[in-house]
Amino acid sequence: MNGLGKHAQAGGTSTSPLSVITRWLGSGDGLALAAVVVLLLVSAVLAPSSLSYPALYAMLPFAAILGVASIGQQLVIQQKGLDLSAGGIISLVCVLATYQLPDTAPLGTVLGRCALAIVTAAAAGAINGLLIVRLRIAPLVTTIGMNAVLMGFVLWLSNGIPGNAPGLLDAFALGRTLGLPNTVLALIVVTAVVALVLNRTIVGRRFELSGTNSAAARAAGIRTERYEIGSYVLAAVLYALAGILLAGLLKVPNLNVGQTYLLATVAAVVIGGSSLLGGRASPVATVIGAIFMTQLGQMLIAAGLERSAQYILQGAIVIVGASVHAILPRWMGK
Repeated sequence: MNGLGKHAQAGGTSTSPLSVITRWLGSGDGLALAAVVVLLLVSAVLAPSSLSYPALYAMLPFAAILGVASIGQQLVIQQKGLDLSAGGIISLVCVLATYQLPDTAPLGTVLGRCALAIVTAAAAGAINGLLIVRLRIAPLVTTIGMNAVLMGFVLWLSNGIPGNAPGLLDAFALGRTLGLPNTVLALIVVTAVVALVLNRTIVGRRFELSGTNSAAARAAGIRTERYEIGSYVLAAVLYALAGILLAGLLKVPNLNVGQTYLLATVAAVVIGGSSLLGGRASPVATVIGAIFMTQLGQMLIAAGLERSAQYILQGAIVIVGASVHAILPRWMGK
């Protein structure tokens, strides 16, 4: 037996093709990429037009916006949480970034309004985190209640009338830099920063330990509560960034536009291989999951199916994904 074979046998690790494929599918990137490949094959059969260059290029900005919001959801899920206020935050940010702003609003005014939207979102995230961590209210109850409160503010501030995005915001969201949509560049920056912090910094390692094993983290002197609360704040900031980009992209965003992101962000995180029980997660895999969800919607529309089919599939993805993450580790351990 050669040295490699002895090492594999001694370490108890199988190097068979099946075991390699199983471990790859068990990783976030592998699961997400496999899902996208399957979806593309299905799209080629059911709706070939959804794979045309114009269709894919038009899909990219929406996939990027969903990717930004989904990374926020990922941070919360890594801390064993769940944020169902994403839709309300995005809708409120769209209102704050557009309401009663003239098309010719100067750059300072536009940036000021965007800053207000981000601060407001961060405040909502902080309230979520404090209620969940300090008062021990269930994340599902807290965030869905916050979502309702935020939607109430949306209707109150807007008087039920959507606003128009100022020209500068619209131009940025629709613009390109180096041939890429600015929305995609924003996603690349967010993904790179989050991945760098999670994988290359002490804060990131403590964040992951807090989500993976909070008891061990506390024993090591880590203030886990800070990371839990911080995850909701950072998630809200990313929802706000997604909302600002969405407002500019749509020009006149519907008042309920954020609600389409409520379940989609969770589904993207699940497709990206993240466990709903917390722990390690890959921002890159989450982005791939967002691309999957966006292409899924585009395929269903091109195939002539109702939007209700998209919601049904989103819910099924969350259920199946959660089941896979519960069953696969036990199967691999056998």
